Amino acid sequence: MASAIREAGRLTLDTEADSLHSYFHKVCLIQVTAGERHFLVDPLALHEGDLAPLLSLVGDPEIPVLMHGADYDVRVLDRDYGARVRGLRDTQIMAQLLGEPRTGLAALLEQELGIVLDKKHQRADWGRRPLSREMLTYAAADTAFLEDLAGRLGGRLEALGRWDWAEEEFRRLEEVRHNVVEHDPLAFERVKGVRKLRGTTRDRAFSLYWWRDATAQKLDVPPFRVLGNAQLLELATSAPGTLEEIAAIHGLGPRFTRRWGREVLDLLQRPRSAPPREHRAAGPPPMTPEERRRFKALTAERDAVAAELGLEPGLLCPRAALERLAACSEASRDPGSCGLSGWRRKVLGERLARALRTLD
Repeated sequence: MASAIREAGRLTLDTEADSLHSYFHKVCLIQVTAGERHFLVDPLALHEGDLAPLLSLVGDPEIPVLMHGADYDVRVLDRDYGARVRGLRDTQIMAQLLGEPRTGLAALLEQELGIVLDKKHQRADWGRRPLSREMLTYAAADTAFLEDLAGRLGGRLEALGRWDWAEEEFRRLEEVRHNVVEHDPLAFERVKGVRKLRGTTRDRAFSLYWWRDATAQKLDVPPFRVLGNAQLLELATSAPGTLEEIAAIHGLGPRFTRRWGREVLDLLQRPRSAPPREHRAAGPPPMTPEERRRFKALTAERDAVAAELGLEPGLLCPRAALERLAACSEASRDPGSCGLSGWRRKVLGERLARALRTLD
């Protein structure tokens, strides 16, 4: 496969993971297209280091790596293999910069190439073995047509003078990394409805949440496969005292009760004490009347330029960037000194500065 990539001088790449089916997520399949050849790699059957020939090419900036919606793939390649993607090109970014209303792969392939993909395996468990022939065909299709799609989208970007915009976004995406989530003892409060609980009821929710998490780890399944959020909240608030009452809760039933009913009863009767609530850090101070006036003018100008270019306003300039500009005293002279950079500064900078100057 590495030889085919070197011969082609480029590769198309995708991955399939098992995030919907396991607690410890992992890359389960790697799809590669090199020229006219299509490869499927089973990383679960390989030893550490076996992927080095591929990963070294993925990290070579002289070999373009074509992907679609690469944000997640870039993160999992970093997480599982410490891999860096260089020479990245992303067809979803291309479509966004063209102002396409639908930027999913299936929609774009049908629109641009008349190819209809069957997406019924989109939520499949890629960690199971063996994979069916149908699943393998589905996976291979994710890279098989991407080069033709990129050619069409890239040509349109070039014609509009926006290819340098895309290059800038590709380089930004290359720097995305997997972020390790630190343990948060108050994570249970993210379950809808839990933040309203008090006293022992809150303790029960805390105990159930971390019991669920530990059980899911042991079984290597997502926590919702052990106990859903709605059922967790119902158990914490109603505190059933018998196995029959647990089984009567919608979404639990006899099977859950036979497997975990006694553990859950024990947790409900003797819950661990939940940690005290933390005072949330105060958010940014509210805008002053003058800043609100500036923000409104900036938003109106941003939206006007976005309409002229046929782009989503948030892609052209996110709200947070507009808020920074509204609070920056230098923005009416040079928005670049207030954080607006790259192609966005070239396209939008003078228009935003002029809008602010009209307010002075």
